[in-house]
Amino acid sequence: MPIDRLYGCNFGYDYKPPVHLLQLATYARVHAGWDVRFLDSPAEGITARAFEQAAADEHWDVSVSWSTYLSAEEDLRAAKVLRRANPAIHNVFAAMAPTWKPEEFVRDGQTWALLGEPEHTLCELAEVWKGARTREAVNGLAWWDHGVKRSGFRDLLDVPSLPIPDRRLLLGTYRANRLDRYPVTAAVFSRGCGFRCTFCTPNAVDQTIELEFKRLQPTYKDRPPLRKRTVDQVVAEMEEIHALGYRGVEIADNVLTWGKTRTTEICDRIAPLGLQWIGLARANMLHDVDMVRSMARAGCTMIYMGSESFDDGLLDDMAKDLKVKDVVKAVQVCREAGVEPEVSVLMGASPKETWATLFHSWRAARQLGTRFVHFSVALPSPSTELYDLAIQNGWFIDGDFVPADNSKDVIVNLPHLSARELRLALKLAYAAQYLSPRGIRQQVGHVGSVTDLRHKSQSALKLFRFLGERDQARKGAIPPGRVTAAV
Repeated sequence: MPIDRLYGCNFGYDYKPPVHLLQLATYARVHAGWDVRFLDSPAEGITARAFEQAAADEHWDVSVSWSTYLSAEEDLRAAKVLRRANPAIHNVFAAMAPTWKPEEFVRDGQTWALLGEPEHTLCELAEVWKGARTREAVNGLAWWDHGVKRSGFRDLLDVPSLPIPDRRLLLGTYRANRLDRYPVTAAVFSRGCGFRCTFCTPNAVDQTIELEFKRLQPTYKDRPPLRKRTVDQVVAEMEEIHALGYRGVEIADNVLTWGKTRTTEICDRIAPLGLQWIGLARANMLHDVDMVRSMARAGCTMIYMGSESFDDGLLDDMAKDLKVKDVVKAVQVCREAGVEPEVSVLMGASPKETWATLFHSWRAARQLGTRFVHFSVALPSPSTELYDLAIQNGWFIDGDFVPADNSKDVIVNLPHLSARELRLALKLAYAAQYLSPRGIRQQVGHVGSVTDLRHKSQSALKLFRFLGERDQARKGAIPPGRVTAAV
């Protein structure tokens, strides 16, 4: 099953380009002179047998995997296949899973983990292999030496110094359920967020950075700083995306609208490209109708705002720095400006969540009448403050975080809602939103082509399968030790 490596928290209803790994591949090609093959089996239709054959034929020197929590087991299996085909290969793992638990990945002298922000670390590791640098001198690295060793913290890089991800390396086909034009790609123009939500799992590269940042703080209060590409760089990347033949873009920045002046300038300059794009923004940053109109003119068709709950008390408890009225106003402004709004209900992001607050949020979200409402259950990911609360209070079903798809799985029992109740709540919310007569009309009314119909039908089948799953009295999504056993 394709695993989303862009956000890293679910399997998803569509498959997006793993842009963070593409950024790392481009950096290695530009700064270390590597000859890179970017291999994306789900997008390229490569079967397990074909992957084994490619490993035997190509004899790569190094493999680099972008290992989210959900992909860890699969990535370890792939590394074993590569090692069998070429015993001299170096297996390198980056992203959240190896940053959190490098001991699950680093088991011999030819296996390495990049901890936190990976680009500089990978290039310096290449110097280690050449004998030009010692392992101990490379910050942000884990290696094997009679056990797993960690080096010091890797300082954060200057984001504008990163090259544009080379999408010519992408050989697969990608789709996005909320975009009508194809082919599509994804883009990220910043790192960091600047806000303090206790539950927040940002996109996959920022989760990775936050994990290392958190490890160095006795009390986790400060999050990594926001770092953005320049306006010229954003425009140049969108121009290159257009020149490569893409017609749709999912912008995966944690927040897209950093200031009216910056946002408007970017939009005015990319409008002639005719791209269709979607992105994420905070509701209280979508109150300026002129700015949102500039987004619409530039091709923005939908904006996702993390409303999370429609209860002000819960929003305060999760340090959202947002009020329900901000969400209502943002939805109104988006509609007035010609951009479709999408809201979210994140169940269990506060331990104060109850059936009453859930039903209130569902009703409030439905009353807004948006075509999409994103439902999920909060996963207390190791990079969050919610994780610390879950550990302290014993909420985890298995005693600690285990990999799970937050669009369907639950790994905690909260004070007022059990895991079984939260999963039932998720099913009820999906059914009420998308299987009601209005919900069906909204989805069918936006089918633009036979290909689009096929893709949306596949998404609908996944939803039906989830709703039909028997809710067994199971423990976590993956039993403890399963990842270790795969090594």
